[in-house]
Amino acid sequence: MLKKSLVCLSTSLVLGSLTPAYAQEFDTVLEGLLTPEELQIHQQVGSQQAEQLGQEACSALAAGSSVEDFATKVAESIAQENVPEAQLQARGLYSGKVIAVGVALFCPERFSQLQAL
Repeated sequence: MLKKSLVCLSTSLVLGSLTPAYAQEFDTVLEGLLTPEELQIHQQVGSQQAEQLGQEACSALAAGSSVEDFATKVAESIAQENVPEAQLQARGLYSGKVIAVGVALFCPERFSQLQAL
């Protein structure tokens, strides 16, 4: 079972690469942070869906959700998609990076919530 800690770990790994003032386009920034395996996932998921997840993270944080709660919801959603066990970890790490990049670019005022991880 995919644990929320995978998503949180991935999110915190991205923090060293981003600052709230980072101004590049979402897809460009995200693709620069992905491993080859995660890049394949990104190509399957699509840029639009990834960007939507990043924006949903901002909405959830603005509504009072914690990053950990949102990451848990995403992890549970992935687990319900009948993804092969071997891909669960990569999907979790990918989702964490999407969340981190989304928050950094779409709602930088929430960036401190990521740093609390």
